[in-house]
This record gives sequence, C-alpha cells and structure tokens, in this order.
Amino acid sequence: MTVVEGPSSWAVERFGPSLAVELWKRVPAALRRAVERAMDARDASEMTTDHPFGSVRWLVQYEELLTHLQDLPETTSIHPPGAQFRITICAGHLLLPWCYASREDARLEQAVPNRRLSQTIRDLLLLFGPKPPYEQEPLPMMPTVPDDDTLAELREAIEGSAAEPRVLLIGYACNSDQGLLRLSWGEAALSRDNLLHWEHVDDLPLSSA
Repeated sequence: MTVVEGPSSWAVERFGPSLAVELWKRVPAALRRAVERAMDARDASEMTTDHPFGSVRWLVQYEELLTHLQDLPETTSIHPPGAQFRITICAGHLLLPWCYASREDARLEQAVPNRRLSQTIRDLLLLFGPKPPYEQEPLPMMPTVPDDDTLAELREAIEGSAAEPRVLLIGYACNSDQGLLRLSWGEAALSRDNLLHWEHVDDLPLSSA
C-alpha cells in the first residue's frame, strides 16, 4: 500500500487545510478502534465463527467515527429513519464507512457492491451521490430500488441537518485475525445496475501521524 504523507489537494478542497488534516488523522484512528472492538468481541465470545466480529464491527464503525470526530468544526450527526446508528456529517459530507473486503490487496475502486454495502448507504448514494455516467437495466436477483416513500423520508431527515449534502465513502479492508488492513475514501456514483463509478479515491494512513 502506498505511504500516505498527508491529505491530498482533493481533501483540502472539500474540507479546508485544517479540517482535512484532522480528518486524515482521526478517521483512521476511528476505524482502527472499531475493528479492535470487533476483534475483542470475537475473542470474548469464544465462538469459532466470525459472526460476533462482523455484527459488532458493522455497528461500532459508526459509533467510533462520531466519537472521534464530534468535536471538530462543522460536525454533527443524524439518525436515519429506522437505522440503529447515527451518521456523522462533517462540513456537509455524509461520512459512510464500508468494510468492502477482508484482504490487504483489495482496492476500493475495484470493489463491487454486495451485501456488505448496506441499504442505507445505497439509498444515500442514490439520493445525494454523483450521478452515474450511464446506467443499464438491473440484472436478475439484484437488489430492488427502494420505493419513493422510503427515499423521501430519508431525504427529509438528512436535509434537515445538511443542506445539499455530499456522500463520502470510507472504504476499508479488515479481518478478525489481522485487524485493519487497508483504508481509503472517495466519491462514487451508484448506478441502478449495482455498479460503483468512482470519481476520486484517496488512500488514508492505517494509523494517525
């Protein structure tokens, strides 16, 4: 993985120099802590499967992002309708964590949305993400498009906290034996044929500077 020296010009453009540096340091710390908590849960369960690891990691990733970032300027959170977590909003960006792989060599921009990408993130990408350059008809057995009422309720809740929000995906690879393996963030459009079209991806350090 490429050594990351500091936030890119892309990140500075979106958050400003000071906030970009803080996010560059705190986001990796938050996701590392989330993975550590999930590993502790698996060890404490004494189970031979990864079920405790996955279920705990899925929830605490949102908790740790909010815990690590909540004192930053222009930062708030929102509880999406029906969700079990709060989404952190920083400088008008919805920060959405996504565990996309369990191998270090898996790159975010090559990841294919699957069951790891929650329906809430899919809905937010459809509502507030970039528009895909093209779309094809959904393939058989692909997830269905949410109904208009569901999207309308989610849009109302988000826009009450952030006017014209942008979606920032924070993708990471991890597993229950090695912990956090790779971390990136970027902007992508989700097409209705279940493909991500990336506009930009940056690697993040695995630990803060």
